[in-house]
Formats: sequence, structure tokens, C-alpha cells
Amino acid sequence: MPRVLILADDLSGAADCGIACVHAGLSAMVSLGTPRDADAAADVLSLDAHTRVLTADAAADRMRNLVLQYAGERSTLLFKKIDSTLRGHLGPELAAVLEARRTVVPGAVAIMAPAFPSNGRTTVGGMHYVHGSPLHESDLWKKEGMQGEARIPEMLQGSGLEVGRLDLATVRRSREKLSVATNELAASHDVLVCDAETAADLNAVAETAAELGARAVWVGSAGLAQHLVKAARLVATGEVKPPVLPQTSGPVLFVIGSASRTTKHQAAILLSSAAIHGIVVPPEVLLAGPSGPDWNAFTKELCDSVSHGEDVILLCGSDPEVAAADRPRLSDALGEMTSTLRGRVGAIVASGGETARKVLDGWGVQTMNLHGELEKGVPISTATVNGSRPLTVITKAGDFGQPYTLLHCREWLKQTRIS
Repeated sequence: MPRVLILADDLSGAADCGIACVHAGLSAMVSLGTPRDADAAADVLSLDAHTRVLTADAAADRMRNLVLQYAGERSTLLFKKIDSTLRGHLGPELAAVLEARRTVVPGAVAIMAPAFPSNGRTTVGGMHYVHGSPLHESDLWKKEGMQGEARIPEMLQGSGLEVGRLDLATVRRSREKLSVATNELAASHDVLVCDAETAADLNAVAETAAELGARAVWVGSAGLAQHLVKAARLVATGEVKPPVLPQTSGPVLFVIGSASRTTKHQAAILLSSAAIHGIVVPPEVLLAGPSGPDWNAFTKELCDSVSHGEDVILLCGSDPEVAAADRPRLSDALGEMTSTLRGRVGAIVASGGETARKVLDGWGVQTMNLHGELEKGVPISTATVNGSRPLTVITKAGDFGQPYTLLHCREWLKQTRIS
């Protein structure tokens, strides 16, 4: 069994949570499928359960089974990674995870803190905010077709969970008073939703709730994971060595499936600042698939560019607007279009967890070793393709990063490229 089991609903989340443990000197593996024994032998096993695209019932079943299979010992720290913008099946998945964990640890309670202050995500009064505005007022919330308000306790209603709250005033009390409040709520609730506005708030939650020991099921984004490493004393058993970042060989492929404005701006800067071949595929071409009239032309342009040794950025066009229900089909199509490049590129930079997953699935990638971060929230990992071909993988959630993040990715990859 791994020392830490991270369950994420998409690939970018699995990677950026695992990185927090790598910084502490732990070995971390991201698995895209059913882990092998060798994968589970890593200190940290971060699983992309790939549940965001499933129905709520199917997602809950998958999470339940993964907990039973890979967190069957009390000593395994269990971290349920959730999206920092609250996408996915929050209530059903959390209820299933708790149910399964309680077969091993009776009285297990979820400590839920989705805030990620360094990326503008905060929680106050149980309401989740992005850059100071309620999440439900954001373009992302609307594009995802999400309903209601981003008030976390209400979002968990209907899943049979008793929800308590640690408000901001309580989180900022003395350690002793916060500990008393945490223990009192944990005795009578399934989930404690924790306010956090700053890194210090998250650290207080982590340090105090760590006193619950194996009873704590940690629920949050990479923001919480960064503080949990220290709070839970997750230190390497041997000598901590600086991460050895990989070298690359061959063209770099950028695949942009995210509809976020942040990523679109990053892509525009990359295209205007670097000698890179840009291919913008209209959404209707992707939705029509290989049987559509223009599919082969775009696929040929992509393959020819890589064959000529060019770095390429492949993007889904913005017009026409695609309904939220159809967006998974765009990721499927990007994965299928890039499948012919298996073993032909040295590195991939993918924005959007579902897009990254589909591309790597098409190349037969099952596991990735985590090494470090290029920037906060931009993890670097390695995989192999065709059994031996090394592949550097950089993933980024759609709304993460600074304006020059994608350009920085290419500059770093150029520096590590073997001539």
C-alpha cells in the first residue's frame, strides 16, 4: 500500500497534488489506469480516477472501489483531490469515499478545504470565491453549465452527508480553541467545510486537523496538499535529493483543450512570441470527427509539421460556442487527432486535464513519474511511449498560470532538449 493515496477526478489535478509530496522528497507516481504493484510501491500514488466525465453514480462507484483497493490500511493517508472551482460530482464522490474509508477507519471524517489562495481561490462563509468574486458569477461556472451558488454546504446536500463548518473566525482562533472546535464538529458530522483566505489559514486547518490522525480524510485542491505534507509529517525515509528534471529529444506538442480565457491568452502570447507552428481546428471539425470533410487536412498538417521537426500548438477554435455537454467530445477528438503522433514527439504540454488524459491514452501511457514544477501548478513528469521512448509531460489546469506560462514551458523545454 502507498503511504499516501491521492484520488483525483482528472489528470491535471492528480499531477499538481502529487507534486506537493515530491517537494518533501517522496517518490510520486501518477496512474492513468489500474495501478500495477510497482506503481503502488511508490510513496505517493496519485490516481486519475477520470470520473468527471461519468455519471454521479458511476463516479461514486469508482471512487468507492479505489479506496477499498488502495487505502485498505489505517496508515495510508487518504487525500480526495477536488477541483478548485468545484467542478465534478462533489457530494456523491465524497460520500462514497467516506463510506469505503469507514470500513477501515470507523469514525472517519472529511476535512474539506478547497481554497488555493495563491491561485485566487478562497472560501469565506462556506462560499467559494475566485479572485474575490463568487465563483458562481464567473465565466467558468457559466460555461460549465453549473447551477445555483458556489456555497459548498448546499452543494453537498442530497448526498446524505452531515456538514459542519469551521468559519474564518474559528480558523483564526488560537490553536487550542481551533482544536476544540474541530474535535467537537468531527464527533457529530461527516464533513467539515473549512473557510480559508490565506496560506496561513490553510496551514492552521492542516496542522489542527492532523491531530485526528487516521480519522481525517483530506479533501481539497493542491493548496491544501502543500500544507498537509508538513502537518502530517510526510518526510522521506532516506536522503532527500534535489529532483532531476528530464531532458527532451524531438519536437514539442502543445495541446490546448481548455476553454478558459487564461489559457487562450497564454496560447496567443506563445504564438506571437515563438517560432512555433499553430494549428487552430474549428470546433465543428472536431465534433464531426474523422468522417468529417476537413479532418484529414488538419491531421495531415499536424503530422507534416512534426515530421519536419517543428514545435506545434494544436488548439480548438473559439467559434462557434460549444455547449458544456459537448465539450468532452472536443477532448476526445483532440486525443484521436494526435494519436498518430505516438512516439514521434519528445514532450507534450497539455492544458485541461481531460484533454491531457485523452492524448496520453491514445499514446498508451499508463503511468507518469513526477519530478517537479516549472511554475506553481505546472508539474513536470516523465513517461515512456512504445515501451522505451521517453516523453516529458507538462500539464496545467485550464485557469492556472501567468500570461507567459506556455511560453516559459517552451523556453525551458528548448534548454533541456538534446541536440
